[in-house]
Amino acid sequence: NLLVEMHNTRTEVLMSFFALRSTYEKQRELWSSILDESCFACVMPVTPYRSFPASEVQVSKCQRTVLGIDGMMADTASLHLLLNTLVDRARFPSATIQFRYTLVTEDAVVAGNQMMARWVMSTLNATQCGAQMEVAKQGMLCCKFNSAHKIIGLELMFDVMAFMLQLKQAAGSHEFTVVPNTVQTCQRPFKMPMVMTMAEPPYTIVQVNKLWEDMTGFKAENVVGRASCRILQGQETSRSSLEQLMSEVRFKRPAFTVLLNYTQEGKLFRNYLNLYPLSADSKITHYVALTAHHKLLQGGTDSGTKSQKKSQIAASTHSEASQPSSNIVETAPHGIPRQAGAQQASKPPTQLIMQGTPVIPAGSVPTMPAAGADGKLLYYLGQPGILPKPAAPILQPIASVPTAIAPRTSSCNGGETVAQSQLKNQN
Repeated sequence: NLLVEMHNTRTEVLMSFFALRSTYEKQRELWSSILDESCFACVMPVTPYRSFPASEVQVSKCQRTVLGIDGMMADTASLHLLLNTLVDRARFPSATIQFRYTLVTEDAVVAGNQMMARWVMSTLNATQCGAQMEVAKQGMLCCKFNSAHKIIGLELMFDVMAFMLQLKQAAGSHEFTVVPNTVQTCQRPFKMPMVMTMAEPPYTIVQVNKLWEDMTGFKAENVVGRASCRILQGQETSRSSLEQLMSEVRFKRPAFTVLLNYTQEGKLFRNYLNLYPLSADSKITHYVALTAHHKLLQGGTDSGTKSQKKSQIAASTHSEASQPSSNIVETAPHGIPRQAGAQQASKPPTQLIMQGTPVIPAGSVPTMPAAGADGKLLYYLGQPGILPKPAAPILQPIASVPTAIAPRTSSCNGGETVAQSQLKNQN
């Protein structure tokens, strides 16, 4: 029974990892409850359609190694950015791709502190967001746990080329564009507006292309080395969107956002941006922002005149270097960054559901309180991680539960579901 309980607990920890990954959970403490802070490493194939630091790549093995919790959170941001490039922003400007993982546990192999199992990742609403088809990838994993049932090592194996072809077909494209990960790979033509900046304040512009000049009205000789993208901001530019974006930049993570920007003439336009960190000498030194779609808004103008915009460019470098930015991210205790002058935004923790039952480590809670009339469920957060039989379990209500992990369907293996398999193991 002890071995069965340990296996179930570790399975639930692994499923919780996929739940955090599918929802891009930004609460670092939730990640640290299932990943070993001191030695976690994740190995996966090199994927040219993803953003990742060049320092993670082992060229001889054609694979990369993601180190630590911050590295995994950045890799999760990269995955969400990739899938959201499938959205047709002209038709669905505010859409977001949703996806889920299926962990196949019936034929899992367990040996000591290691587990091998099959997994599937699939999108849920790509076609509703303008994609030509849903995409999915499947593969194998090998997971290693420590004595506290935290993940210390994870290897993900899947067919890179097969998924690349799916992405190409889903986007309806006849060619595939490699995502830039280094400054050198950005020295090529882009078919969309592009601006490259430094990765540190004051985020000075170092390169733009002709499409960016046409979109904004600013000429390269007037902005390169002299200004930041703050020259595009105005009265209608959302401060909260900027703060969220700059938080990702401070962490050196990929990001996607939509901003209301202004041209040099003061005309308002909606700017859909994909931001990729760029490496040079194994260190992230620059960012490149690619405009996936932009739309000029009728009637939107900025009160600033063209001459005022030019004056702003002239004073931009000096003012940004001497004055603190409103987007500065402070460092809280334990190295957890937060926005200056504001509290860290609280987000409900991620709950995992399988066959309608909240996933709770076996034997940790004697009875599960019934859901209320409002449909709220209970989230279990162990101390200090997801451990069996904690002394004082914490129960916390949440309003909504993302379907992050798909239950095992009858078509996968003789009609037996994951829940049925676990019930049989417990018996």
